This record gives sequence, C-alpha cells and structure tokens, in this order.
Amino acid sequence: MLLDFPILTLVVLLPGVGAVFTYLTSSDKAARAVALGFSLVVLGLATVLLLGFVWPDLVSLPTFVNGGHVYYAVEKSPWVSIPTLNVNYFLGADELSVVLVFLNALLTPLALAISWDERHRLAAFFAMFLFMETTINGVFLSLDLFQFLIFWEAGLVPMYFLIAVWGGPRRRYAAIKFFLYTFLASLPLLLAVFAFYFYSVPHTFDMTEIIKTSPIPPGLVGDLMFVALLIAFGTKLPTWPLHTWLPDAHVEAPTGGSVILAGVLLKLGGYGLIRFNVQMLPKAALDMWWLLAAAGIISILYGALVCLAQDDLKRLVAFSSVSHMGFVTLGIAAGVYGFTINGRGAVLGFTGAIFQMFAHGLVSAALFMVAGSLGHKLGTRNISELGGIAKKAPRMATFLMISFMASLGLPGLVGFVAEFSVFIGVYAAFGLLVFVPILTVILTAAYYIWAMQRAIFGPPNPKWETMTDLHGFEVAPLAVLAASFAVFGILPVLVLSVITRWAQGILGGL
Repeated sequence: MLLDFPILTLVVLLPGVGAVFTYLTSSDKAARAVALGFSLVVLGLATVLLLGFVWPDLVSLPTFVNGGHVYYAVEKSPWVSIPTLNVNYFLGADELSVVLVFLNALLTPLALAISWDERHRLAAFFAMFLFMETTINGVFLSLDLFQFLIFWEAGLVPMYFLIAVWGGPRRRYAAIKFFLYTFLASLPLLLAVFAFYFYSVPHTFDMTEIIKTSPIPPGLVGDLMFVALLIAFGTKLPTWPLHTWLPDAHVEAPTGGSVILAGVLLKLGGYGLIRFNVQMLPKAALDMWWLLAAAGIISILYGALVCLAQDDLKRLVAFSSVSHMGFVTLGIAAGVYGFTINGRGAVLGFTGAIFQMFAHGLVSAALFMVAGSLGHKLGTRNISELGGIAKKAPRMATFLMISFMASLGLPGLVGFVAEFSVFIGVYAAFGLLVFVPILTVILTAAYYIWAMQRAIFGPPNPKWETMTDLHGFEVAPLAVLAASFAVFGILPVLVLSVITRWAQGILGGL
C-alpha cells in the first residue's frame, strides 16, 4: 500500500484541530469524546507511519534522499510570507523521529484516559493535551529550522497552563520555574539556529542540507555551538546540573500532565542532542564526546543517589528520570566515540540511547499514573505514610510493581533491553567504565524495592481501611502500558530493527 496522502501534515495538525473542537464543545461529555476521538485517529496514523518503517512491503512510503540520508513521506512548500529567507513548510520522517512520534501518539490518549474524572474546566484541560501533541509532533517531524523553533517554543504554552491551572498547591511556582528554565535554555538554541543559517552557503534553514554539508567550521566555533546546544537540550532532557525544574514540575503537575512531561516532553532533549549535536555538528561531536559522557555519568549516579532519600513517590519517579535520561547521553557519547574502536558495540550503545527514550516514555508514564492515582485517593504520596495497600487495592499494587520492575530493568520487560544495549555500547567504547551504570542498576533496585516494601507490603496503615482500588478508566491505560512493557521487552526488534540501521549510517557518516 503506497501512502499518497499528506500523512505527516495530518499527524501534526490534526491534534491542533481537535484542540479547537474540544475547547468549543458545550459539555464535559462531548469534550471527552471529541478529544479522545481525535487522539485515537492520530494514533492510527502514527501506527501506519511506523509500519512503513517496520514492514515496508506492507506500507510503502515515498522517499527523499539528500546526502545519503533518507527521509520518508516528505512534504515541502515555501512560505509565501517570507520567501526571501528561504523558509519552507518542510516535514519529513526518519527512523529517529517516527519512533518518538508513535510514542507521543500512544501516550496522549492514555493521558486523556487517566484524566477522565477531571471536572475543572475540562474542555480547556483536554484541549491543552491535543495542542501539546501538535507542537511535539511538529518538533519531531520538522525539517526546517525556523519551523522547528516555532513548534519548540509553542510547546511551552500548554504545559505551563496544565501546571499553573490544574496543578497542586505550589503550581504557580512550579509553572513559572518550568517556563523560565526551558525558555531561557532556548536562547542558545536560537543563536545556534541562526549560526547554522549564516554559515551555510547559500543561506538556508533546511535541516537536510545542513546535515549534508555540515557548514559549521571545526574548532572553537563548532565546539562552542556544541556546548550551547547541550545546554539547550540538556535542560529539556534534563541532565545534571540543569535538572532542578523537573521535580517541582512533576510534583505539582496533574497526573496526565506528568505522563506527557516525563513520557514525551523530556524526549525532545534527547532528540535534539542526536539531530543537532551529532548530525549537524559531527566534527564537534567527535571533539566533545567526553562532555556528553561526563554529563551522562553524573546524571545517572546523582539521580539514583537522590532517589534513595525521597519520600514523595512522584518526586522519587522524577529524580529517577534524571538518572534514566543519563543513559541517553552516555549511550550517545559511547556511539560517537566508540564507533571507530568497536563499530558493532558502539552502534548498540547509540541504538540503546534511542530505545531508552522510548522505553522510559512508556515506563515513566505508568509510574506517574499510579503515583497520581494514589495521591487522589489518599491525599498523600508519601511512602512513609503508606503501608499494606496491596490488601485494599490489589490492582494498584500490581501495576505499581510491574512498573517498578520495568524501570529497574527486569529481563523480559522493555527497560532491560534499553539498558543492556547501552551497557554493551559503553563497554565497547569505554571498557570497565560500564561498571558505573551497572552500579546504578543496583541503586535503582534498592530504592524501588524499598519503596515497594514500605508502600505495598508493609504493615497495613489503619488510615487506609476505606481506600478504593483503581477505577476502570485508570485500569485501561495502565493495562495498555503494562502490555507494551512485555511486547517491546520480548520483541524489541519491532523498534530496534528500525533504529539500528539508521544509527549505523549516522555513526558511519561521522
């Protein structure tokens, strides 16, 4: 089946159209139906797009080749309003972007489902999720730097309002902190974008041309741009020491907001590091790989150690995200540095970094769903105040255990594949340094098992005698995520086969 319709435009713009219709609905029931309907249509389109990469004989995508790089389902036309700047409406998918677009399309309806009982300004609440889906897909699929910047900055708005309007007691502080950190971090990105434009000959915002020609000269300029982009994308990822906005944002965000924030929004940082720091600055990446490795190692250890001291379940999961995103930067560094030493192993590290983004998106979404449900039912997420809830809420306890096991890397679940791939890549590139992330797995197991023992299996707390278990609208999205842990843990080839080929071509091009 050849796709001969603008599927990428639909994937990007359809959620935005759905946001408008959702906002204009006259009742909460209609708003839920409209929002969920649009999100499921986008999920269907994203699934068809992914099938074009996994089974090209089943779904055939038109291709566009530039400099040895292949882009699929490309849509390009000039912006009539600013033709002199050579700005284009330019969308295209490759193996990196399609996996993350599918993740975003999957988590959006699940975030809507877990928020099904929201009552406060529900139409606007659901519309924010769809608007955010448009901006995130726009970032992943844009091949024009000017267009990329528009989607990148627009994505701050819906998450700010989700935290500021529907968040917890300190929501305004957390929302302002989130906005300031991520907005200020965009300034070096803006400078880098115009540096790409003015260094390219002829001047262009075309990302495919910039990747093809690598116009930034090697040396000081390229290295400074690499650091600037690491600050911009490292803040969004986030990596140590640019992470301090994340715990506050997660603690105060509504449950659905935390699902998208941890599941997808953080992945914009990893996407940017690969697309910009590696593909557009290949010479600087070969010079500055050690900075990525250092940031990854410190983030991995710091996040895990801080988790040991957390009592709030949401805050624990937030700091665990800092640790798990450290695997992304370390895997990228291992791929860049190690490809000439041990090509096959280094490719696995680079592939593992991308797969870690996908795996963490699924697992962190489930963890925040359970933590949010606990907070709503009991009025607290403090592990020290819980105890013995497995007897009163067996479904909640089951999903919490499954999510913990997936996050700490239990074999057979999706987290194991991601972390093991990174381990192989780190060993191939850096040898015995691999024991640093392996030590972190032990620390991860320690804080998750401690939290499970205290919250689920400890002595029953009489205060929770009347607590209720998960409702149907909470079980449904958690069941989907739990099934995905097993599917992509047992059959990781569904995603790994796509990104491994691409990663080998990218690293070979360095």
